[in-house]
Amino acid sequence: MEQRTVEVINPRVPMFGSGCLVAPGVVLTAHHVACPGGDMQPVTVRDRVGRTAEAEVVWADAALDVVLLSTDRAVLGTDLAVARWGELTCDYPAARPMCTMTGFPRAMRLALPNDPQTFIPDLKTVDGHIKPETGSRGGHYGFELSDASTGSAELWRGMSGAGAFCQDMLVGVATFASDHWQGRLLYVMPAARLFASPGFTDAVTSVTGMAPQLQPADLSVLFTDVPDPQLSSSYLLHARSSVVPMSGMTGQLDMLDAWCRTSRSTDITAVTGMGGVGKTRLMTELLHRLAQPRPEHPTARGWTGGFLADTPLQQPPPYGMLATSKYPLLVAVDYAETRRTQIDQVLDILAARRGGQPVRVLLLARGHDNWWPSFRLARQGTSVISTGTPVAIDPADALSNTSTESAFDDAKRAFNERIRALRNAGHEWATSPLAPDTEADGTFMGTVKPDDGKVISLHMAALAEVLTTLNDSFARHENPMDVLIAHEMSYWRRIVEARGLFFDEKLMRTLVSVQTVTGARRRSDARAAVATGFDVHYSGFPNTAPHDGARLAAYEDILTAAYPSGDGAHWGTMGPDLLGAALVAEVEEASDQQFIEQLLPHPHLSPEQRHQGLTVIARATPDQPALAAGAARAVAAAPKQLLSLAARTVASELDPEVARPWLLGLQDAITEQAQQPDADPQTSAWAAGVVSASLTHLETGLDDYFNSVDAIPSPPEPASARHDDDDLEEDVDDWEEAEAAWGTPDDEDEPEDGQAAAPDAPAPLPPAPAPHRNRSRSLKTVRIQTITSPVARAVLTSVGLAHLAIVAFVTGSIAYFSDDFPGPTSWLLPPVIVLFHLLIGLLYGCRKMPLSLMAVVLPPAIIVMTVLCAVSFSGMHGVHLNPVVLGAAWASIFSPGLLALTYAFRAWLGQTWYVDTK
Repeated sequence: MEQRTVEVINPRVPMFGSGCLVAPGVVLTAHHVACPGGDMQPVTVRDRVGRTAEAEVVWADAALDVVLLSTDRAVLGTDLAVARWGELTCDYPAARPMCTMTGFPRAMRLALPNDPQTFIPDLKTVDGHIKPETGSRGGHYGFELSDASTGSAELWRGMSGAGAFCQDMLVGVATFASDHWQGRLLYVMPAARLFASPGFTDAVTSVTGMAPQLQPADLSVLFTDVPDPQLSSSYLLHARSSVVPMSGMTGQLDMLDAWCRTSRSTDITAVTGMGGVGKTRLMTELLHRLAQPRPEHPTARGWTGGFLADTPLQQPPPYGMLATSKYPLLVAVDYAETRRTQIDQVLDILAARRGGQPVRVLLLARGHDNWWPSFRLARQGTSVISTGTPVAIDPADALSNTSTESAFDDAKRAFNERIRALRNAGHEWATSPLAPDTEADGTFMGTVKPDDGKVISLHMAALAEVLTTLNDSFARHENPMDVLIAHEMSYWRRIVEARGLFFDEKLMRTLVSVQTVTGARRRSDARAAVATGFDVHYSGFPNTAPHDGARLAAYEDILTAAYPSGDGAHWGTMGPDLLGAALVAEVEEASDQQFIEQLLPHPHLSPEQRHQGLTVIARATPDQPALAAGAARAVAAAPKQLLSLAARTVASELDPEVARPWLLGLQDAITEQAQQPDADPQTSAWAAGVVSASLTHLETGLDDYFNSVDAIPSPPEPASARHDDDDLEEDVDDWEEAEAAWGTPDDEDEPEDGQAAAPDAPAPLPPAPAPHRNRSRSLKTVRIQTITSPVARAVLTSVGLAHLAIVAFVTGSIAYFSDDFPGPTSWLLPPVIVLFHLLIGLLYGCRKMPLSLMAVVLPPAIIVMTVLCAVSFSGMHGVHLNPVVLGAAWASIFSPGLLALTYAFRAWLGQTWYVDTK
């Protein structure tokens, strides 16, 4: 943090110290350094390269020994981002974060050889640790130095006012050194105490244009960061920017507040609602409320928390830190329906803890029908969940306490105020002046207030109207979305031209759309996305030369700067989702509906990026159906790369009302693709079966049928690639055996250079019952032999026939020798038993078997019939045994034969597929 460190000099007294630039031109330092004796006169501030400026006091608290100074932002800290504020919340020795402090201590002040009266200060950076409990009584953190052995605290004079950082967050200000720890202990005023001091947050907001937020610094490796103030509507509309005060949802807020304050140690619930209704904003407001001391307990410590990162900064993620929080903790998980594995990891750790501060896990999701019931059932009765009753949010809830017109005006006023604050803090938005609030009303005649009921749509319309007062050219657009995208283009232009490049509007639209769709967790993903964007943008032109590497790298840097990541991913995306989807839809239309179809199967992209793209498009389906159509064409054209990912996206992440139209469109696209002259019949049949099975799963509500890509078999190889020596082991009939035998897309080696890997071996096709819709269509039947080895067929058939013969002989002999049931009655049960075995073999032999082998061989119906028949035959023969014993004996003797009979049916009849043909 050397670039943030400055020297603070009071010319009126022989006093020197350090300071920390928390924003361009904004310095935080010790009160006794800048204002000794209460002197509030300007002081001199000098950075590490010698630039000097005068600074004035904008806020001071002598009791805390901290002061905030304002100076010329064009001289000091010009390129710095606004510092993040943090506090230490956990005591987790396995991942205790290192803290850093940089200042100008006396020990580093050297006299010039030729002028002993002149001293040259130099920087000293020290590392150490801060344990959160050290400030519980005295109110100061103890900064324990780990790399210093100075013998006297006097030599540390000059460090006062230096900022203490943990995980790049400012956690406090150094005030003095201890005389009793041999110079190895510095005392730091915690940032949390500054936030509690009257006027501090208002002063920071006035000089930075951004309201400060206190975050758990040690948990920043697990949580997402709040967005930087940017010249972007994406920042202004971000829920965590909290630009527009929350209106409505007071009932849900009170309900969640009460849920957090129950006596349970750990609890989890879900907040569900369609995108754009205010779930994230509700969570932000809940965190703010919980962080404040309650009136009945003014000295009690408030809660801490944040949003769990999808890509934590530290790998493997130290989730154990969550179990050691010294303060009550609230963890929010956005898009929870897509993050089941991560949530399970967190809950497993929380379930193992004993005692400690309360922890609440709040899952934010667009729906819950497809995942929450099974998730809650799996955790019901454990220590991490009580009732698990979800909190549902309807679109009207966000505006329940106000009218649409009032909410619209309030949003405009809030955007005006934030933009004005950003401009006052040095952010230049436009050349035209910002109109007063009273003159802004009605200036944008093209704005149409949204009728979808979503609060985000209302805010987007309000921001669009405000932006037209900044740039008159925006008024030519007919709807708010066009205004926001036009403003984003001006934002992109500044970033591109600042790097000395020519601004190509159409190219930037394409690249930002690619960034929005694919994301990038790693730098390699970002480079692949940029290269893909260039290929798609210039598609159709002669490929005379490869793209210039330096230009690609420059655009990777541009996209990263435009939309930085809030967690460990390489870059973020333009938001909110409605705005990003609208931009992608414009690019799709401009490309004659070729953009998505060319983008998703591009060989540079990783499977992870393809899955991310399908997820983004699936979420946008209700608002941008053209994107869903493009994705369907892409999947139909490249099923080997995309279909399994699409099936996982639909089944695991979308509620039925969103998934159904998505799957039906995909089914139509696959049917149309199957009719092309160059279509592979086997691949087309496989693709149609996967979609049909997904529709069946959706309509019947079968659990865990397509809950992950591991459950979906690989596409078949061409017939020429198959071998004739297939044996029984190659026909693995349940999903778990298929995964073990052939692997899954997750088990395959990572393709090099973004190339898609081909499947290793053929996989059996999943069941595909005839679709329930469009029954008027003709059906083409395709039969696939899943066991082709003659030896395997002969063995299975022989064992199956032997099984039937033994069954007929045993039951017939018992009936023949029975004295209790003479006549034809005694001969009725043997053929019934044989026919029943044939029926079971036929039923399960021509269909996909369930996951459990016992469920295949001995379903409940078989058990019941077996016991009844055994009891009947024992009665005929005069033997009276325990029915349970007879049933178990019967099952153990005849189950292997019934299994062989089932496989014999499969060997000869195979599986039946139905493919729609128009």
